[in-house]
Amino acid sequence: MPIAPDRLDKFTFQGEFHPITDPEEIAAIHKKIGFVPPSDEEWAWVSAQWKKRWRNEPGLSTDKLQEEYARKKALGQL
Repeated sequence: MPIAPDRLDKFTFQGEFHPITDPEEIAAIHKKIGFVPPSDEEWAWVSAQWKKRWRNEPGLSTDKLQEEYARKKALGQL
């Protein structure tokens, strides 16, 4: 059964979109939504840990690793 065009439109984007590349605009969006990008050091640690542990720890996520990084950083273990 085909989907009626009026129902199909709500699942597709209308108009033209372009990526946002202005650093100030990106920072304003991050502030508005409460996103804090990880530091280069944090990103490197999370990435290395994920690569090392992904096979042995099912359900491992970068969110959990970021929490672990923050905890270890606060305790001075990193």
